[in-house]
Amino acid sequence: MIEDYNRVEVRLVRLDATRTATVKGQYDGIVSGKVIVLNGTTLEALSQNGTVKKLGQLAVRPDWVDVGSVAVNPQLSQWVYAIRDNSSTSTIHLGTATSDRVVATLPSPDGNAFYRPFSWNASGIYMVRQPVGLGGAGPFLEYHFLLAKFDLATGRVADVSPNCIAYQVLDDGTMICGQVKPDGHIEVRSPSGQVHAIQLANFSGNGVYDDYAFIRVAISPDNQRLIAGRNGSKGPVINYQMAVAGVTSPSANAFGPLDYLPEAWLPDGRLVAEHVCAYPGFGGGPCDARLDGTYIFSANGSTHSLFYKLANGSVVVGYV
Repeated sequence: MIEDYNRVEVRLVRLDATRTATVKGQYDGIVSGKVIVLNGTTLEALSQNGTVKKLGQLAVRPDWVDVGSVAVNPQLSQWVYAIRDNSSTSTIHLGTATSDRVVATLPSPDGNAFYRPFSWNASGIYMVRQPVGLGGAGPFLEYHFLLAKFDLATGRVADVSPNCIAYQVLDDGTMICGQVKPDGHIEVRSPSGQVHAIQLANFSGNGVYDDYAFIRVAISPDNQRLIAGRNGSKGPVINYQMAVAGVTSPSANAFGPLDYLPEAWLPDGRLVAEHVCAYPGFGGGPCDARLDGTYIFSANGSTHSLFYKLANGSVVVGYV
């Protein structure tokens, strides 16, 4: 599955690179094996066979559209989304195939952020505290925010404690969390409250291009492994490298050669990854940009083959 930001469309592509479906709109995530797409205010579900079903109509288009911005329940029958006003108060809408109504008004938690949906799965509805006026740059810069849980029955939101920088919440409530004060670790928090830390990357702590020192964190389809991109260079430069760890392992090991970042994990354990060179202005090391493209790696990372040469502005966002 490919999102094209330039054309504002989502394309379904077989693993032989044959296109099977194209839907106008922005990618919102994968729910119960369906690709959720927001086209203006129309919410749609794209099936693996290429058929498209209209789920419903939003009353207003959210001003921020990203994965989970419209959080759809596993039955594809309800969804929540947020509209932010000038004071960063969030008006939370609950939509169905035939209705759209306001179910909560959530004041800004700190005057500089607003609550917006993140995901809706079997363990509940989750939101994040998203700052306004986002900016910045760096080789490991991604936007991940403090996690909260939303109670649809009461219309109340409660921040997750201790703080969790949200990367993913699994169906059983397991949380994949970065830390407020990053040190190269990521936490796997079980529903029982147990916390397991995985060392993903070295962290200098000098504030120069560290950010979180890793990007593109993803869990395997069987929820047993975790992968991310980190700096694999041994010198004073940056070359991206994938690193993989079991969810109960203390640290991650290199996966594949330098200059690749993960994009999507396939059910059989293979990985879709992108060849990308770190920007020289951020200290990027030697890298052959002629290899840029999307590749499929074997489950152990020992071999890979070209899948697709994507146009600029297009990226593989998932597998169904």
